[in-house]
Amino acid sequence: MVKHMPGNESGERYDVSISFFFFLLGFLTFISISLIYSGFTSMQDSYTLPGSISLGLGVLGLVLVGYNLWRLQGRLSVAARGQLGPRVVTKQKCRSCSHEVTRPFKEGDFIYGNGDACPKCGSGELMLISAIFLHKPARG
Repeated sequence: MVKHMPGNESGERYDVSISFFFFLLGFLTFISISLIYSGFTSMQDSYTLPGSISLGLGVLGLVLVGYNLWRLQGRLSVAARGQLGPRVVTKQKCRSCSHEVTRPFKEGDFIYGNGDACPKCGSGELMLISAIFLHKPARG
């Protein structure tokens, strides 16, 4: 789900660079560990309430870091699966020898347009684009 900024009706997505994201996670981890350490030292000096609060905030910070890393891992695995998913292909047919070739879709391809030269007969005549469709690879 992509969240949009208020007043942004164009649907433009706001991304944070990955290096800035990891910087923030590292900073939050440092602060969380510092709060946990502060909580333990305060509890040893018998300041139980401030120590408990520091300890709780530190643990909460580490939980947030873990959750964000888990979400990032999920997004990366979805992106990797997307590369193995369906892709658009163009089917071409030679006008001379009727040889058919299927290749990845190129921008500018359209049905009944001119494709590439025929690799089989080499007549020099451009092949006819006969179909453009979504190809789903077989699951093995």
